[in-house]
Amino acid sequence: MALVTGVSTFGLGLTYAQMLAERGCAVVVNDLGRDWSGNANEPGTDHAVRLITERGGTAVGVTGDVVTESARIVEDAVRSFGRLDIVVNNAGAGGDFDTQVDVHLHGSHRITEAAWPHLVESGDGRILNVASNATWGSPAMPGYGAAKGGILALTRTQAIVGAGSGVRSNAVLPAAWTRSTAGVEAAGFREFMREHFPPEAVGAFALYLLHRDTELSGEAFTVGGGLVSRVVQAETTGALALGHTPESWPALIDQVMDPSAITLSASMWAQLDGFARRMGPDVYAQWTAIGISTTVAAKVGS
Repeated sequence: MALVTGVSTFGLGLTYAQMLAERGCAVVVNDLGRDWSGNANEPGTDHAVRLITERGGTAVGVTGDVVTESARIVEDAVRSFGRLDIVVNNAGAGGDFDTQVDVHLHGSHRITEAAWPHLVESGDGRILNVASNATWGSPAMPGYGAAKGGILALTRTQAIVGAGSGVRSNAVLPAAWTRSTAGVEAAGFREFMREHFPPEAVGAFALYLLHRDTELSGEAFTVGGGLVSRVVQAETTGALALGHTPESWPALIDQVMDPSAITLSASMWAQLDGFARRMGPDVYAQWTAIGISTTVAAKVGS
């Protein structure tokens, strides 16, 4: 059974739910009933349930706020079908900085935190978090970019914590014709997105990530129009200063910036391990003597 948040009358949430239902998954769709500007409107849940059931699928709707009502939303979802195997954190919002961070980042965390025991019980629980190319910088919405960047770190952490219990978490950074992209007023943009970036192209890869046979976890992918690319957080080899003075760095900054060799780290401890290694054998020997595992897991909590 899958819980999909942020299911409006068209776009990615509805697409995820429809495609899951078409493949035999019972779906709980969630919406609050707000447009991108924060104005009240009719929740998309009834519309989504009707579309899914008309095509022979199984779905129920749960209206609620992913930030303040996450526990109740998950409880209602589990009550509907007796289990929970998949969570798709798709709910989003415009508005001010705090609203964007609350809905996108806090909402994704709180829904997942409430769902976590059920995903563990499932044995192969799956989480899909929706980030954005705004993580490279958003010209108009700093809260949106910050929240979506936080979702990438949240995804990697969920993957580490879930590794021992079969729970896998991945993120997509979608490009698609949706309710939010329909609001962009640049000339020709809406027609371009509608023609080249159907939501089904994102949904197809999302369902691949959610399948029980997919072993990827802690990864992020840009997805749109049939094209998928892996997104990574990487470090250059860097440079080591002999003296701890600002004057040391003008001669070294080109080496710091050199992208010819990069390092990918699977966790915060793996990053520190690689950092200590590059500082030299004596420093690295002291680090390894501490004995911290580079894959150490932590509790999923507030």
